[in-house]
Amino acid sequence: MKHLMGMVFLVVLFSCDLIEQETSKENLNERFLSDSIMNKEDTLSINNENDSVLLESIVNAEIIDEKDTMMTTLDVEKEIKYVDELVLKNGLKINWIERKRGRKLQAGELIQIEYRLGLPDGKIIDGNNKMNKPYLPFMIGYNMQQKGWDLALSEMCVGDVAKIEIPAALAYGKKGLSTVIPPNTDNWLFVKILGLVPPDFDEGGVRYWEYLAGDGDVLNNSKIKFHVVASTKNKANVINTYYDRMPKSYVPGQKNYPKGLEQVLKKAKENQHLFLVLSPEMAYGDRGYMDLVKPNESVFYNLKILQSE
Repeated sequence: MKHLMGMVFLVVLFSCDLIEQETSKENLNERFLSDSIMNKEDTLSINNENDSVLLESIVNAEIIDEKDTMMTTLDVEKEIKYVDELVLKNGLKINWIERKRGRKLQAGELIQIEYRLGLPDGKIIDGNNKMNKPYLPFMIGYNMQQKGWDLALSEMCVGDVAKIEIPAALAYGKKGLSTVIPPNTDNWLFVKILGLVPPDFDEGGVRYWEYLAGDGDVLNNSKIKFHVVASTKNKANVINTYYDRMPKSYVPGQKNYPKGLEQVLKKAKENQHLFLVLSPEMAYGDRGYMDLVKPNESVFYNLKILQSE
């Protein structure tokens, strides 16, 4: 039975029809069809209404199902053979199950991944399967998850399949996470990198990916409400409106937002969902933002348009 469960896991990891260096826009639209971002009963995306972090959003949405765990990481360990490894000075270890020889992933690239997150005791606590999705998008280098994810994925390339052993200090540290991850616990991340997703717009220091196209016409000259999570290469959750469930508002002509964000908001549609990276010049420039955004630092936004008024 353990052999069968381990093989099921590997079949899932290798089930993608095609690994390619760049996923076409048509393919992206075909894969990202669901509009269930904010629905706890059908959680889909990078975040739900509570947080920007994949695992934390799953915990907060209470969709972890113990009965759904068909195997443990220890079962998987018995069935796989590693072809290469890399141990970083910080203790993070990458064990490749399959290793390609393409260029390494770079900060600011959006990828599609298939993953399972487990603990050394064998418990699998998270994965795209928990959300009934064959893959999920992930932005490299902007603290979308715990630090260990970015450090590991930046050493990998499209097509790689690996087990990543993340030290507790690069995961949830001394605090752990609720009752799911005990304090000072290493994380085991099994991941397959399916492909790069090209941006839908890349001009003048503004680059974005349209995760959901939105409804109706552009909301010109309308007051709009939106949820946003902003982070940089150095700091997660610079802004996170999901924490207090208080979306922001934008009125055309309003000047207290970065000009790149204002440019995007002017073209927004209801229910549109974007991943947005602004160059320093289109974000907070050489002044930065308090002690949250450093001078001349680019900013990543996970932006969900709610409604107009």
